[in-house]
Amino acid sequence: MENLLGVREGTLPNTVFCLLAPDGKTPLTRPARGPSAFRTPENLALQMNKMLQRYKTTVPDSFISPIPYVDRVDLALNVAASDNRPLIVAFGSDEKELAAINSKLQPLVWDQGLIGQFMYASTTDIAELNVLLGTDKTPGIFVVEPDEFGVSGKVTRHVDLNAQGEDILAALKSGLQAFTPFSKDHRRHIANGYTVGIEWETVVPESDPMSVQAKQRYKARFENR
Repeated sequence: MENLLGVREGTLPNTVFCLLAPDGKTPLTRPARGPSAFRTPENLALQMNKMLQRYKTTVPDSFISPIPYVDRVDLALNVAASDNRPLIVAFGSDEKELAAINSKLQPLVWDQGLIGQFMYASTTDIAELNVLLGTDKTPGIFVVEPDEFGVSGKVTRHVDLNAQGEDILAALKSGLQAFTPFSKDHRRHIANGYTVGIEWETVVPESDPMSVQAKQRYKARFENR
């Protein structure tokens, strides 16, 4: 990422944006801190569609993309809260059971009414479900509403591992319809987090010097109260 953006080692900013070719290496846009060069989401979508026309698909029409799982349930919960989206968690008591659940879920997440609406996590470790509030932790699929800070989540829908596609799809759409995003002010959200002692450590250590220093100064204001 440092090479892509052209910055010195150890000075990577906390955000980087660049569209890459299918080889994962060739930049199709100029690397920057964000997509502001496109000005509007509509123009970004338009330009992405134009870029897409340069490439021919190499997969059959029957191909179904894998589910974009986040590595851990707690991390997925935090990402979901950050994006202000609900979370879907697939849980099986063993790998075989989980694979069966995922095979049912996989074609459903690409339904036109669901694409881009959820974050996803998958696990066989019941301890990962400790961040979910609810009494039913039996294997199946959970629709979860993250709290404001993404440290816990309320289970709003649960379908067991024997549920079939139509019932699963209905539960996902019902959970999405019932979801109410938080209205967040960036500065107030950070201040509230420090006030109640919540601070998230990123998986990739932050290396943006100005961001690190600003965070330290801001945090000190609350510790010195």
